[in-house]
Amino acid sequence: MSRSLQAIAGIDLRSLAAFRIGLGMLVWLDQFVALTNARVFYSDAGILPRSLLGEHFSSSPWIWSLHTLSGAVSWEALLMIVAMAAATAVVLGWRTRAALFIAWVLTCSLQARNPTILYSGDVTLRLLCFWGLFLPLDARWSISSRQAGASRCGAFTSMATVGLLVQVASIYWFTAALKYGNEWTRDGTALYYVLMNDQFVRGFGRWLLGYPDLCRWLTRSILCLELAGPFLAFIPWRTAWWRMAVVTSFWLLHLGMFLCLRLGCFPFIMMVAWLPFVPGAVWDRLLREKAIAPSPDRPSALPQIIAAFCLTLSLLWNLSTVDYDQWNPRIPTWLRSTAYALRLDQWWSMFAPAPMASDGWIVMDAQLADGSHVDLLRHARPVSYDKPLNIAAEAPDWKWHKLLFNIVFQPWALLRSRLGQDLAEQWSQSQPPGRQVHSWVLVFMSEETLPHYMAVTPHPVELARSP
Repeated sequence: MSRSLQAIAGIDLRSLAAFRIGLGMLVWLDQFVALTNARVFYSDAGILPRSLLGEHFSSSPWIWSLHTLSGAVSWEALLMIVAMAAATAVVLGWRTRAALFIAWVLTCSLQARNPTILYSGDVTLRLLCFWGLFLPLDARWSISSRQAGASRCGAFTSMATVGLLVQVASIYWFTAALKYGNEWTRDGTALYYVLMNDQFVRGFGRWLLGYPDLCRWLTRSILCLELAGPFLAFIPWRTAWWRMAVVTSFWLLHLGMFLCLRLGCFPFIMMVAWLPFVPGAVWDRLLREKAIAPSPDRPSALPQIIAAFCLTLSLLWNLSTVDYDQWNPRIPTWLRSTAYALRLDQWWSMFAPAPMASDGWIVMDAQLADGSHVDLLRHARPVSYDKPLNIAAEAPDWKWHKLLFNIVFQPWALLRSRLGQDLAEQWSQSQPPGRQVHSWVLVFMSEETLPHYMAVTPHPVELARSP
């Protein structure tokens, strides 16, 4: 294999080790947050029982979930604890491939159990786990490498490394291709609309809104980076230099996202996703070592064939999301079913084709038996329909944050009454008779985002009320 091809397709084993550690930590954190919400989001006692899931929220019969084998909270919690144990083994590099397989299976299973609370980061997480199954993630910095008595050095090159690198690049290529709205392509106002969305914006994002010219420049810069940045990572000339420049650019992009917006773990997942692009020369300098030993043995033919097939399937799927009429007929039904079964289905419409031009917040107005009104979404404080100071910070975690964002829209309307009823019941069970919920109404205070920072008066939209 030529040196230029190795430079483009190869991944340094230390970069794979760093990727393994970050990936395991992210899976552990995701499962831990799920564990704290096991009843409300994943059991039959919560807002999405299995009967409702199968009838209204399943994209394909080929999407599977071990979490649907039982609706008991104890079963859901058990699977999450097993996943956390597997993720810990991945971080430590102990029986890594088997542990990562368990983590991938239970991550896919968890996401299929409740698709109504997923970010793009959740999709990315399961895809990174999938591609990691084909790679020697434990060749460095692991219990397995210590037990072997020697650490392998060099770079690993296979169809799986190509698959992982292209998968990461595809996230940006296809989200850029889907951003065809005038806000991105002509006006440069996309970042303005994103940061005007109070359901997501953080303090730094509010500060950034005070510089409209900078926002326009950043809008165009982000789109250019998403389009061109990944291509630069595959330049065969001075590849290490280009890759580090690209990795740094995208790390800064996602650090900026984290500072400006509440997007769950997505910024950190994407920063971990770029670790395989870190060239070996960086580790040589940081660790004061030189990787002069030969690369690991070449992978066997079967994993290469499987990886090539999955990469082709992933690219075809992404192309169909950009131009459905042209590409969907080229994907046979059996191939689409395979994508669902392997959970390679993906769609990168992040703030695309244009950011939302509407905003708002939800109020859970509960009338208690003593006649008082409290907001059960805000720690039972007295009800107020005034705009909260920091809407994005009110949800206890990113899964609640996504739910409260999604139920405003029609595809998730069935969850509105179930959420209201669940909140009312959980409150009443912990209160004396005079403080139990008598009736409730779930109200969305809708606020349109107008150009040029123009003010608008929010108006209430009733989402659901008690029977």
